[in-house]
Amino acid sequence: MKTLLEQIAAVRREIFLREQRYPHQVAALIITAAKAHHEIECMQAVLKTLKRLKKPEWLSWPKPK
Repeated sequence: MKTLLEQIAAVRREIFLREQRYPHQVAALIITAAKAHHEIECMQAVLKTLKRLKKPEWLSWPKPK
């Protein structure tokens, strides 16, 4: 089982690789620009979810008045 931090690092690397690779694939008509954008947004959402899991739940509780 991979730790949450390892998973976050892997998703960050994947986003970086896709940002490098997709413009070439779009230029070569392998994928559309819309599909490339969608795929990167999906991976960014995965990263956001993993980061949210990393943060202790009590930190997101409302502060008492």
